[in-house]
Formats: sequence, structure tokens, C-alpha cells
Amino acid sequence: MTTEPSPETSAEVFFMPSGLRGVVPAGSTVLSAARSLGVDLDSVCGGLGICGRCQVEVGARPGLDANPQRLSAPSSMEDSYDGLRPLPTGRRLGCAAQIVRDVVINVPEASQVHRQVVRKDAGRLEVAVDPVLTLHYLHVAAATMADATGALQRMR
Repeated sequence: MTTEPSPETSAEVFFMPSGLRGVVPAGSTVLSAARSLGVDLDSVCGGLGICGRCQVEVGARPGLDANPQRLSAPSSMEDSYDGLRPLPTGRRLGCAAQIVRDVVINVPEASQVHRQVVRKDAGRLEVAVDPVLTLHYLHVAAATMADATGALQRMR
């Protein structure tokens, strides 16, 4: 029989847009929760609060509101953050924000490691078809008792 962790020591976290979710210890950083659940959240500084690639937002879903208090208050790391990527209002650093209670975390496209990149304009591309093989239909006369040759010989 499995036992559920108590609500005081754990929290359920939902990551969007991946839809991955799980129960993590309360006080875990969003980045460590993402790593433990296999969520695609970028962080090249190793959680030191330098790169700003692990930016996340508190989201909502039925039963869970988008209350920013579902995460810990901004830490001194976030308050003093001055990286190349600005930290817009409403966003938090995943390496600094700790999960306090059940929460939905939106991972913006810029914070995803494997985000979709469009490298060329989509348009109509004409492709000339020049196959090496061509299909031909041949009618070969049926074999008779008088002409006991094989189909290949009759075809030639």
C-alpha cells in the first residue's frame, strides 16, 4: 500500500505546455522540480541565477488559481538579478523560486531548451520529379503446351 505525502511537506506541480506533473517536496526550487519530472526548462548556469534562461510564470487551471503566493517570495537572487535576459513583471527565476503549495508553472517558449525554431519562410516549393526507375506495364501472352517458354523469355 502506497502512502501519499502529507500536504505540509509536499506539493503537486503542473508544468505547461508539456503537461507533465508530479509531487515534489515543499521548498523545492522550480528548476529542481522540472529536472526531476523531465520538463524542458533551460538553465546553462546550473541554477546560480546568472543566465536568466529558467524564467517561469505562475499559471492557472481548473481548481488552481494563478496566485503568485503559490511560490516563495522573490529572493535576494531574483531582486539583484541583472542578466542579459530581462526579468519581466510576473516572471520568476526557476532556480530561485521555491514551490510552497500546489502550483501550475508556465514555461515560456524562450525558456525551453528544445523550442521550435523556424529557419526558412514557408512557401510553395516546386520539386522536379526525375525518378531513376520508371514503371511500365507489359502484356505477355500466356504460355501454351506448344510454346513452353518462361515468362521472361516471352517478354523479351
